[in-house]
Amino acid sequence: MKIEIIDEDEFNIRFILYDAPIAFANSFRRAMKSLVPVMAVDYIDVYLNSSYLFDEILAHRIGLIPIKTDLSRFNMQNECVCGGEGCPSCQISFRLNVEGPKVVYSGDFVSDDEEIKPVYDNIPIVELFKGQQLMIEAVARLGIGKEHSKFQPVSICAYKIVPEIKIKENCNDCKACVEACPRNVLDSKDSKDGKIIVKDVLNCSLCMECVKVCEEIAIEITETNNYLFTVEGIGQLPIKEVMTKALEILKSKAEEMNKLIEEIV
Repeated sequence: MKIEIIDEDEFNIRFILYDAPIAFANSFRRAMKSLVPVMAVDYIDVYLNSSYLFDEILAHRIGLIPIKTDLSRFNMQNECVCGGEGCPSCQISFRLNVEGPKVVYSGDFVSDDEEIKPVYDNIPIVELFKGQQLMIEAVARLGIGKEHSKFQPVSICAYKIVPEIKIKENCNDCKACVEACPRNVLDSKDSKDGKIIVKDVLNCSLCMECVKVCEEIAIEITETNNYLFTVEGIGQLPIKEVMTKALEILKSKAEEMNKLIEEIV
């Protein structure tokens, strides 16, 4: 197996996973979504709330704010030396003390650590009017998407099979397949001799419309063990770190399974 990155930026990446069983591709996808830990607010202490929103609604909105995460500095609470009671090694506090009139944003929270803060400063939480006040302490910890969606490090994580498309020698260049393809996978304009070529195989959705209209049966499409992944990060972790951590988790689970099998045998 190998990975080839097609394009990437700060929050998005597309890559091809080559020569992998489909079970592994799906496990990789699920691991990125539900097994890689990130920070999120777990509970809040409300000392004063005279806004129009109930405490529960505020807690829900604050819990969904993505928080920058450093996996090298924090432990999962069930693996921490404090036994899950809460300590600087497994949780961090954010304080908020504001008075209206103003719109309260995620950037108004003051963190115990300058590096661990909301990914975005402009997420609106509540609008305070004159005389209204909000005094809150929010406590964040590491969690995984399997536990709650607020702990997911990616918003989109999907893959599709990259097919192999062959144009046979008996093709009569009628171009019916080119016109039938809804994704412009096939073309004849870019070829020197006017013959039909595969222009963009990564855009193929395996709809098979080109095969249906080909009277000469000159197009052959087969599935491969290559998969095009599209991943969109939220910002808590760099996308490549999410990918690396997901692979490490899968490896550790496989090693654990091997040990259990050896014990049984």
